[in-house]
Amino acid sequence: MNKNLTIRMGNCDHRSVTPPLLDLVASGVFDPTAFITQHKPIKDVVDAYLNFDRREEGWLKTVLTTQ
Repeated sequence: MNKNLTIRMGNCDHRSVTPPLLDLVASGVFDPTAFITQHKPIKDVVDAYLNFDRREEGWLKTVLTTQ
């Protein structure tokens, strides 16, 4: 019953998807900054991760700064 099974997992083929997306960002066609919802200092990285992991409202993408 369990012979000759193939199980494949993954969320996307990053090697084929990432280069064209980077080209769109570099050319200005797409601006990813619209997805940034939080700015936090690097010292608050653990709290920021916990907020994101709890799926708190308003936590989509976070930019960590060195200040």
